[in-house]
Amino acid sequence: MKVLKMRNIKKRIPDASVAFGFFDGVHLGHQEILRHMLNGAPGTKVVLTFDKHPRDVIFSVHKVRYITTKKQKEEIFATMGVEYLLYIDFDTEIMNMEPRHFVTEYLLKKIDIKKMTVGFNNRFGKKGMGDTALLRQFGTEKGFDVEVIAPVKLGEQVISSTAIRQAIEKGDIELANQMLGREFSLCSKVIDGKHLGRKLGFPTANMQMPQKLIMPQNGVYLTKAYIDGEEHFALTNVGINPTFVNHPYRIETHILNFDQDIYGNLLPICFLKKIRDEKNFENLDELQKQLYNDTDYAKKYIENTKSSDGSVIR
Repeated sequence: MKVLKMRNIKKRIPDASVAFGFFDGVHLGHQEILRHMLNGAPGTKVVLTFDKHPRDVIFSVHKVRYITTKKQKEEIFATMGVEYLLYIDFDTEIMNMEPRHFVTEYLLKKIDIKKMTVGFNNRFGKKGMGDTALLRQFGTEKGFDVEVIAPVKLGEQVISSTAIRQAIEKGDIELANQMLGREFSLCSKVIDGKHLGRKLGFPTANMQMPQKLIMPQNGVYLTKAYIDGEEHFALTNVGINPTFVNHPYRIETHILNFDQDIYGNLLPICFLKKIRDEKNFENLDELQKQLYNDTDYAKKYIENTKSSDGSVIR
């Protein structure tokens, strides 16, 4: 997959079938848009998106907490079969561009669009004045088809990036994962800590806090950690560990049945289920007892969700 910035495109991309949106999370609704683009009209398969969420420019004080990093999105797009990923630098010029100019003078000069696939709530142009009806009108005028994908639902819930962020913030990881169609994950560098967990018999990998990603509600989670491509089940605490005075807000992961030095490594973890809230224990013995209980719960959960071939059902 070729990854380009729109401003760097020198030669117009020919015969393009384009999926247009921000695609934070690349959730089941986004995946439906991408499948229609990939399996629809022939031609070059293109994803057109912004380098940052428009709200980060429009409302600069209230920064968006992302579900996926650019790297995660790019990996998903490439796996699905996208040929070109085009980033538009969303700045004040783009923000104030009239919808017609954005499509006919900006996009079409760089991309020979034959078909554009968008979600039902797609908006573009100054003050979001461009909608799917206007996009269809431009398509009729300029000779490209427009396909609008209806909302994808989980029960009565419309799947959206906002709904997934809300679920993650509430600690409802299982709901978030259902809407994502995969596990919510993050990847961060393992840094040196105070070795408090090791003293209790539960060594943890202290992870750098990702700066722009949404974080789950404080608590203890059943997770999976990946080391050299190998999957390990783990317990991950997100929060301040209130039993210890002035403990920083942090992600700490205890990898089950594992005791190797991984300082400095990038550690990908996937969140499966919230086990409990954070708690301020009266003493370290009470904390240690709870850690044993958490580990027993995790092991029983893993055992109870195994399929006949030994893999874990999720």
